[in-house]
Amino acid sequence: MKLKDIVYGSTLIIISIFVFAIGSGFPNYVVRSKELPGPKFFPFLIAYLLIFAGVYFIVRSFLRKRKAEETNATSLVTKRGILRVISIIVGILLYVPLINLIGFKVGTFILAALFMYILGVKLLRALLYSLILTIVIVLIFGMVFSIPFPQGFLPF
Repeated sequence: MKLKDIVYGSTLIIISIFVFAIGSGFPNYVVRSKELPGPKFFPFLIAYLLIFAGVYFIVRSFLRKRKAEETNATSLVTKRGILRVISIIVGILLYVPLINLIGFKVGTFILAALFMYILGVKLLRALLYSLILTIVIVLIFGMVFSIPFPQGFLPF
């Protein structure tokens, strides 16, 4: 049994309960006397997935046997790891001004590629994956949900 899996699973379940509590106040979406998925559909879907994942981690921790050797916590913190965390925090803080300046599509592509490269993905794969991620986000939110994105000074 691993305590970190139990804590992680419990945290996921608590977050999902919080989402259910907040989302229950969202209105139902009724069109022509038919109830359709409304504003609470997506948060509730995510909350159900969080509960499933939380239960999975808790059950998995009970099914695992204890390992004979335990890892030393100080060996998990490295200088490279700290630099990665700091660079990701700085990237997130610079993301909003970046997308307002150069646009959502280009800014998201650059940020995703940079994060993947920082986390150890090879450069070509990072560029390909971030391109795919940006296209999927634009297709889902731009085309399906018709949400406008910040354009910036670039025409795309």
